[in-house]
Amino acid sequence: MLSQKYTTTNLVASSLITGANLFLFLFLSLVTLLAGRHQTSWNVACSLCLSSGTLYLLLKVITLSLANTRAYRVLDTITRCFHYLFLMCLLYPLAFGITFDPRGWIAFGLITAWGFLMLIYTAIFYLRYWRWTYAVSLVTWIVCLILIFTFIPVDLGLITAFILGCLAYYYDKKDPKFLVISCLAETLMLCLFTFGLLF
Repeated sequence: MLSQKYTTTNLVASSLITGANLFLFLFLSLVTLLAGRHQTSWNVACSLCLSSGTLYLLLKVITLSLANTRAYRVLDTITRCFHYLFLMCLLYPLAFGITFDPRGWIAFGLITAWGFLMLIYTAIFYLRYWRWTYAVSLVTWIVCLILIFTFIPVDLGLITAFILGCLAYYYDKKDPKFLVISCLAETLMLCLFTFGLLF
């Protein structure tokens, strides 16, 4: 499958938004890590989230800058694989970082299995998604969120971040001209998520 051609304006705007997202995420994640709970599990969960998110966003900026070249497919495959690793790590602070609970460990197991399976699937099939992958992904995330929010208070910021993440994914798949909207929704999602962890 050949890469979709993007306009220069679209790519520049998306790269700038993603670059800003990278710096915002780094800053907010470090503040969350340093000012948060002094527990080993919390520090491990936030560190995994910080490292995977930083690598993903950095790769995304590089991929966007080379979107209309032959290197795009390889870079985009690697970026999408890191995206799944990052999404997997996003739930770790909620699953086992805040408190140890059997439901959190079930959510941890489900989201980790989902992340690695989607990583392998993307590496093999790239963008050839079948409809069942969307359904399985959505059900897995909903089940994990239900499990997590049965032992920690429901946070509207985190729920809004999840909705924004779904919108970012939808616009990323819809049409190349919506790339800027997708990047903006992803930036807002990560800001809300890290604020939710901080407060």
